[in-house]
Amino acid sequence: MKKNFWSDSLGKKVFTMLLITSFIIVFGIIGMHFIVNLSWIDSLYYTIITLSTVGYGAPESLSGAEKIFIVTLILLGMGIVGYVLGNMAQLLVSEKIVALLGKGGDRRVARLSDHWIICGLGRYGSEVAHFLSADNITFVALEIEEEKVSAGREQGWLVLHGDARNEECLNKAGIAVSKGMIVALGDDADSVYTVLTARSLASNIRIVVRANDAGSVNVLYRSGADKVINPVLAGAASMVRASLQPSVEDFLELVNISRKLDLDFGTVHITSGSFMTGMTLSEAPLRSIYEANVIAVIREGGKIIYNPSGNLQLETNDHLIVFGQRKQIAKLRHDITLPEQSHSQEELFVSHPIQEQK
Repeated sequence: MKKNFWSDSLGKKVFTMLLITSFIIVFGIIGMHFIVNLSWIDSLYYTIITLSTVGYGAPESLSGAEKIFIVTLILLGMGIVGYVLGNMAQLLVSEKIVALLGKGGDRRVARLSDHWIICGLGRYGSEVAHFLSADNITFVALEIEEEKVSAGREQGWLVLHGDARNEECLNKAGIAVSKGMIVALGDDADSVYTVLTARSLASNIRIVVRANDAGSVNVLYRSGADKVINPVLAGAASMVRASLQPSVEDFLELVNISRKLDLDFGTVHITSGSFMTGMTLSEAPLRSIYEANVIAVIREGGKIIYNPSGNLQLETNDHLIVFGQRKQIAKLRHDITLPEQSHSQEELFVSHPIQEQK
């Protein structure tokens, strides 16, 4: 889809500069005519030479008020001319700079694997990038607007300039070796097209999509999205919790949004050969070593066991939904893949001693 020139950031900048320049010229002409009492032709002439700082001389016999107006016009003109020239220079070199930075980004992306792709760095996409960056999750962002590309790179993010709906751009972002994709575009039709394109290139990755309209949720699921988030519904649910269960909402906000607590929810996969396979929850050192509380267990077939009892036996390919400290969950994810024969529970106590609570 070809974008209208005046709808992109470059067109808006050019339009703003033309508008400001036209305003100061009209302001000068009107002031010269009604304050300095010049004809319209002379008003145009003296306004242009004043703003251009040519300096052919001012009209004769100026009063105090007339001189103040001309001084004001000169000062405004100097500021506006400087602003316009600075922005013109930026526009002339920005495309070249973005292209050069993009080449460096291409080389870094080529070395990535098992990363996430963020499509769109608008309000939601930028927040997603902030969260992933705070958790040290590797990601690359695709953004079509140069201004947002530059803003993302100033944050230290790896951002490619391109259209997420385009196969070539998705391939440049490494979609074939990525872990998943987060689509945060402002238009649901663009999101559907992006998901369809991504699914044709990488059928096994996880795709999470933002839905701007509730009516688009089913369409996005049918196009291949694994999870569709409607910010309106999520925000409404949050408002209801804040009204009826304020303590619960305050706690969730501390954990998930403000990150003031070093706590988080996480998923832990019981892999084949893990030392925890066959243990019951009470036997597994989930709380004694990792201080992790198991909220639910998702079986291989999709069955969910909420608030599991201590005698529940862990099986291969179980997914544990846990709550605890982020560092401890990260250690748990690492240790749970270790084979049963090479690491005993006593060795784990030595490698991860329990810190005394103050």
